[in-house]
Amino acid sequence: MNYRLAWLPVLLLTLGVNAGYAQDSDADDEIESTIRLMGEAEAELPDAVTKEISLPAAAIENSAAVEKAVNGLQNANANRERREAGQDNAAEAKERGAEMAEEARQNRENRGRSENRPDRPDPPNPPGPPGNN
Repeated sequence: MNYRLAWLPVLLLTLGVNAGYAQDSDADDEIESTIRLMGEAEAELPDAVTKEISLPAAAIENSAAVEKAVNGLQNANANRERREAGQDNAAEAKERGAEMAEEARQNRENRGRSENRPDRPDPPNPPGPPGNN
């Protein structure tokens, strides 16, 4: 019986938390206030879709953000150059590997086919029967 009563506070607490989340509509109002559907007249005009949004003056004057953006652009350009150099090196290595593979294949085919190779010597005379020394 005590075991059944121990679950009662947990159940009530769970129901209370769920009811609290269901009543929280402030977050939904903030989201809805920033998103709206365009009317038909707005949708037909290209300015409604393509107009530039200017940054606030405080963001433009923020030199730390500008410096970080410049550094980020420089890092991106340096990384791009390193990647392109690596790709060039990889292409050269691939070509060298193909050349070496072809050379090895030719070496295997030509092994033992030298034209200035001496003739094989005749085999030695086999020894006679045992005891004829």
